[in-house]
Amino acid sequence: MFGFIFRRAQATVDNAINQVVYGSVVIVPLLVAAGFGTAALAVRLNRDYPPEITCLIIAGIYAAIAVLAAGVNALRTMRESPAADSPAAEAASAQQAEEDGLLSGGDREMLLAALSSAAPLALPAVVRTALRNLPIILAVLITAFVLSRPDSAAESQPEPAE
Repeated sequence: MFGFIFRRAQATVDNAINQVVYGSVVIVPLLVAAGFGTAALAVRLNRDYPPEITCLIIAGIYAAIAVLAAGVNALRTMRESPAADSPAAEAASAQQAEEDGLLSGGDREMLLAALSSAAPLALPAVVRTALRNLPIILAVLITAFVLSRPDSAAESQPEPAE
């Protein structure tokens, strides 16, 4: 009796996991490429401008990209949201969403229920792993803190009198 519901929930979870995995396979290299591109742009701009102006130029470029992406997203959502006043149009859009592989409201609720029921099982394993690797985590945090501090030894030494 509940086999259909469990199979559908498993298919929904599998679909969500596949979307995350395939999305990360695409996004991670793009983020690395964007980081290297930003670094190269910063080095090039530092040759012509002071560092403050270079940072402002790069921030402006990213702000323009964000505004452009927000505009494209707003246009896309306006185009995709038809006036669904009738139940038939709502059912047709739900059927289309299922065919496209998107999560409907019920599927989203089932996925959240599955994740919330799995969290108590996964949390102790995550905590155990973090506690087991606590010395490494602390060493990385301490190193990051020390490297991010300004060089106070050079500032505290008095300049030689001539």
